[in-house]
Amino acid sequence: MPNVGLIDKLLNVMNKPKVLVFGNFNYSTNNLCGQTVKTRNVYQLLKSKENQYFSEVVYFDTDSLNSNKLGLFQGLYHVIKADELFYLPATKNLTYIFPFVFILSKLFSAKIHFVVVGGWLGEFLQSRPIYRFMISKVHHIYPETDALCNCLTMDYGFNKVKRLNNFRDTNFSPVQSATGNRIRLVFMARVHPLKGVETLFKLSQRLNKLNLENVSIDIYGPILEDYKEEFNKLLNTANKYITYRGVLQPNEIYQVLSQYDIMLFPTQFYTEGFPGSILDAYISGIPVIASNWLYASEFIDHTSGAIVEFNNVDDFINKVLMLIENPEKIDALKQGARAKSHEFSSDKAWEIIKSITFPIKQ
Repeated sequence: MPNVGLIDKLLNVMNKPKVLVFGNFNYSTNNLCGQTVKTRNVYQLLKSKENQYFSEVVYFDTDSLNSNKLGLFQGLYHVIKADELFYLPATKNLTYIFPFVFILSKLFSAKIHFVVVGGWLGEFLQSRPIYRFMISKVHHIYPETDALCNCLTMDYGFNKVKRLNNFRDTNFSPVQSATGNRIRLVFMARVHPLKGVETLFKLSQRLNKLNLENVSIDIYGPILEDYKEEFNKLLNTANKYITYRGVLQPNEIYQVLSQYDIMLFPTQFYTEGFPGSILDAYISGIPVIASNWLYASEFIDHTSGAIVEFNNVDDFINKVLMLIENPEKIDALKQGARAKSHEFSSDKAWEIIKSITFPIKQ
């Protein structure tokens, strides 16, 4: 007699899809940025559903191609074997690798879930009709913002678009306390001139002129290689208000950020998506002061921080100084920041992915 229970289990596994997450994990150097963190989070979320919803969840790290170009064949082999492909490209990946991924997905019936990191896709597609055609044929597209969703549906006519917020899987709960005599400001992102790093140094100069002794600015994040020399010069000539603290590891972020009062985000990248550092700030219970990049108003409001005129250094500095002078306003914003974080949970992300991957049959 055949083992009916074993046969049922085998059939159950066979009916569950095999998942591939294809993107930049950067496990070789552990250089964390918005791209790598989101790619890892998507993988970890799907991996947590293995056995229950999927027969297997595997990944291919495109960062490995920097040291082994032939490794692309391994990645494409994974595409052939996958049923559901969660694809998180940056522009280089999309330009040179996606055409191969797309063709193989059609030949071997893999459903591509295009998870967008950042807000650049609409601009990328403007003069690329072949890419517009290919992306119009993927199973689903998941932008981070309503504005990009509208761009893809209204401007390009894509009809399988669903917003998927940037998210974190964490139970961290900050201890809320009133802002003390010392106000601690923090920047956490790539240390890159277009992230507005030099605005921080100009802020420190203003603090020095005003002789505000109760304020500090700490910088965390990987330094752009081509910017290291210039950044070190700025540090060497900076005053006592500003300090570079290195790179935080994922298990350190919330505990460290929760010790600060305000996150500074003076970005000059107009097409930012939803920067992970802002989400990390909300989870840590601190508000965000940001320049008005393309999607800023979707993520920051008067309850969780403040938005200032894009690329206006004086406006940014004046807003920070106003809050320093009114610490009770910072305390109110801390409450709003923590409340805002609940919109970006892994549970809500899974609800969206599950609804697309396993639609309810009518």
